Amino acid sequence: MVTERMVEEFGTEDLLGLLQELFGLPADTLAPTTTFDEIGLDSLALMELGAVLEERTGVELGSRLDQIPRSEPMDQVAQTIAGLLPR
Repeated sequence: MVTERMVEEFGTEDLLGLLQELFGLPADTLAPTTTFDEIGLDSLALMELGAVLEERTGVELGSRLDQIPRSEPMDQVAQTIAGLLPR
């Protein structure tokens, strides 16, 4: 679960844990270099991820997550998300 600490320090492990929680993905299929394409998550899944992050953090992410390429590795995705969250 994304906590206040995670809003301040959101990272790759937080993203991977959230993906496991939301989509039931096994931990052994997720790594910092894994992409959304590799695990079969589409733009609808990104919208769901964005909605959950908005709900838990109170930060409106809008369509910014939809603009993240599905071929981008999770460590880059986590950095992008972290950049959208307040410090």
